Formats: sequence, structure tokens, C-alpha cells
Amino acid sequence: MGNLGNILKNKIEELGISKQVEAVDIVERATKEIAKFIPAEDFEVVSFNKGIIKIAVKSSSVANEILFLKPKIIILKTNKLKINQINH
Repeated sequence: MGNLGNILKNKIEELGISKQVEAVDIVERATKEIAKFIPAEDFEVVSFNKGIIKIAVKSSSVANEILFLKPKIIILKTNKLKINQINH
């Protein structure tokens, strides 16, 4: 019997959901990384698909701040960010 990590990895591959699991991991990492610079209540990392991280923000100033900080936000080898403003 293998360890739990190997069992999960094999099951993920068997189910064909490795891309979805990777996307969830990237969304979580992006949220933590951006929260180092911007309050978490001002943005939400919505998704990761085809190399693009989608982020919803409360204001255009937050969007500008994220774009300004982009070189400091290390999530992937290439950081492609798509930012949408949300109204609350």
C-alpha cells in the first residue's frame, strides 16, 4: 500500500481531473500571494484557465495596484492576469 499522497495523485490521474486540481492550487496560491500586498477583502481570485488568472476587484484602484505589483507577485513562470471590477 502506498502513501496517501501517491494514492491521491494516482486517483486524480485516473479520474482525469489533474488540470482542475492544478487550477484550484493556483487560485489558492494566487490568493495568498496577492494578499501579501493587498487586503483580501478587496479582491477575489476567481479562476485559472489556459494560463490566465482571473481576479475580481472592488475598485479600479485595486486593479491598478495589482497590475503595478504584478512583477512582485510570483505565482507561475508567466503571470497573465485578467482583472474584472465587481460592484458591491
